[in-house]
Amino acid sequence: MRDTIFDDGDIQIIKDGQRYFVRYDAGAHQIAMREDEISEEEANRMKGDPVEISGVLFAVQERLVKSGQNPYRPNV
Repeated sequence: MRDTIFDDGDIQIIKDGQRYFVRYDAGAHQIAMREDEISEEEANRMKGDPVEISGVLFAVQERLVKSGQNPYRPNV
């Protein structure tokens, strides 16, 4: 079952069983909604501090680039 455990209007953290996902708009000039997996530790960091949200999203995008994916292309 998927539960939204954090929602600030722009960023959502979703828990699905033991997995965590962040849903966000990765677009700069257009809407590009993405949902990417994050760790439980990253989810907890994001819930507590707006600065951490940016840090985790940058880390997610870096992981996507390293895996050969375009972090600015919608996947939702």
